[in-house]
Amino acid sequence: MKWFVFVIFVVNQPSDPNAYLFTTPSFDSQQQCQMAVTDLRTIPMFADKLVQEFGGPKPIKSISCINEDTVRKLDQWKKGKST
Repeated sequence: MKWFVFVIFVVNQPSDPNAYLFTTPSFDSQQQCQMAVTDLRTIPMFADKLVQEFGGPKPIKSISCINEDTVRKLDQWKKGKST
């Protein structure tokens, strides 16, 4: 099962993005994922990607490692909310 980095942002406006899922890189275990998000050598890669995606830094509420099953559940929940 693959693991991914999932970032939740502090939201000031309802239209602000509230989360970002890193699908690259993916990890083979939760431990590998957790090590990557706390490793001073890889943190800049994650930060740079968020700045690139959103045009600047965003306040982060939490960073989690989630597995493929959780990603599917979040996707189903999102699809259910949009219909």
